[in-house]
Amino acid sequence: MCAATPSSPAAKAQRNADRKSNAGSTPDPWEACVRLEYGGDRSLAWSVREELLATPREGWPQAEERLLKALALPGGTEAGRAFVCQMLALVGTAKSVPALAALLKDAKFTESARYALDAIPGPEASAALRDGLGAVEGRAKAGMIGSIALRGDTSARYSLAAIKGNPSEPAIVREAATRALEHLANAKA
Repeated sequence: MCAATPSSPAAKAQRNADRKSNAGSTPDPWEACVRLEYGGDRSLAWSVREELLATPREGWPQAEERLLKALALPGGTEAGRAFVCQMLALVGTAKSVPALAALLKDAKFTESARYALDAIPGPEASAALRDGLGAVEGRAKAGMIGSIALRGDTSARYSLAAIKGNPSEPAIVREAATRALEHLANAKA
């Protein structure tokens, strides 16, 4: 590998960066936020959040794209992916649903993905929650059932009735299905 010549664009860019800071280049906060650690420095995540909150509605598709790109990066942490899910809850659309649906199936990310899907309008998000029921259990499944009821997803009635009547499901899950069915019946009445 050859070194950059003193007059090359790469060398000039490095000299300009060195004049501004001795710390080297700053990481892209949109990429770094997916690697957050619980209890760690959140300054880059904070800058992403502030930028996102200041973005006008017409800029949301680009913000969503940047968040989805970050979510797909290798080396994402639990805290980082949870943060990105929180931000997708603000600007996410049907385009975010496949990535969030994949996270539903991972116990570490189920809750974060579910909360993001709760906020995304449209049948795609409802379908992802319904489809995710088979991949989770216990409290996570009860929470997903609550999300289905919250969204008013009447397409889930059959699945919820099956869960309600299944004695092998934990009581918390059967109770959630019972409440969801009551909610859905009352919402349409």
